[in-house]
Amino acid sequence: MSYNRVIPRDLFNEGNLLKMYGRLYILSETTPGLRVFETLEWCEPFDIQQDENGDLYLANVHVEAAGHELDVRRPLNSRKPWSLRVDAIDGDSSIDPFNVFTDTGDLSPEMLALLRGDERATDAPL
Repeated sequence: MSYNRVIPRDLFNEGNLLKMYGRLYILSETTPGLRVFETLEWCEPFDIQQDENGDLYLANVHVEAAGHELDVRRPLNSRKPWSLRVDAIDGDSSIDPFNVFTDTGDLSPEMLALLRGDERATDAPL
């Protein structure tokens, strides 16, 4: 963990982050091209990190779409239930960030386009 937790704020922030990663994992079981995997040792905790912008992510759980590694982040203190977004693809942060989910927790059109290999997916606005 790269920041000092404050209760109750960070219980909600981290709980929401874990919920969204869990949703991605469930969707990966039925969505071709979507892969969620961990670099955890047995019984190792999730490594929740905070970047320089305050956004949260899991350093030891990774997301791939159509073979591309995604940098997914949750904005700190977001009130949206499905606020996970893609900030970079294969380390390229020159893309316009886009939401992973719709407001109902389904994969967003931009995420689905990326899974299909549609190049325009990286031009989607947040």
